[in-house]
Amino acid sequence: MKPSGILILILGLAALLGAAWSWKEYQEIIALRAAAAAADTSDAQTLADYVRRIKALTDQVTALQGREQRSETPDAPGPASDAPRPRRNGGFRAMMDNPQFQKLMAIQQKAMLDTSYAPLFKMLALTPQQLDQFKNLMVQKQQAIMDARQAAIEQGINPRTDPDAFQQAVAQAAAAVDSQIQAALGDAGYAQYEQYQQTLPQRNTTNQLQQSLSYTSSPLTDDQAAQLIQILTQSAPANSGEGGGGGGGMFFGPGGGGGAPITNQAITLAQGILSAPQIQALQQLQQQQQVRQQMQQLMRAGANGGGGG
Repeated sequence: MKPSGILILILGLAALLGAAWSWKEYQEIIALRAAAAAADTSDAQTLADYVRRIKALTDQVTALQGREQRSETPDAPGPASDAPRPRRNGGFRAMMDNPQFQKLMAIQQKAMLDTSYAPLFKMLALTPQQLDQFKNLMVQKQQAIMDARQAAIEQGINPRTDPDAFQQAVAQAAAAVDSQIQAALGDAGYAQYEQYQQTLPQRNTTNQLQQSLSYTSSPLTDDQAAQLIQILTQSAPANSGEGGGGGGGMFFGPGGGGGAPITNQAITLAQGILSAPQIQALQQLQQQQQVRQQMQQLMRAGANGGGGG
């Protein structure tokens, strides 16, 4: 297998680990994602090496799940409930409540904003002081969203069984900061910000394609990137769940967070603006998405006790 194909497996693992856990277990998965992202891939020459690494990380997830279950000792057995239970281990929660840790995390999040929002900052043409204020508000919004998610779970709101109530709690937390962002940017600037948020997944996917083509003889131009964002937006599946607006459309991680799905319709439409090598790269990116999706489904089935090969 080619190194690029092997790397897809590792990147797919990082994505599927996040999908396999419920909201109440996100603390442990953060560490596992970081470990997978930092893994050294230069010395692995065969697929077997990576299969062993993937299995090792999967075993770690299983062990963490077992430890979590043992830490919770109900008084008496009862019917299984789909509602998430409060965590007994408050170590991570205590760290999140630490003012020094919050300050360091805010600095890190602010430094990562350019990864996904540099084009927006350029469009807005803010003064250095205005840009700094805007970035601070964006970080404040992200922290408010994180707090609202955790608070909703601790109050017994399950994002799987009651997604409307969960999204409402998150949206209310985001709206409070959105009003401050609108006051800082003005109506025209806030409209640009909202439109950018709504197309953030499509921009993330386009950025990924642009990076993969940047060192080839067929790099993606800015004009092609703008048109591809529109194509991915208009060809998005009705229930894809993508979108950067609303309560939680902010991503500060490497690569900008979640991407938009590449449909067959998108590839057909893209043939009018992309060259043959660029279309081939887009198809390869689509295959990577499909691999990640299949692995996520297998992990969900395993986490839910559905067995599987």
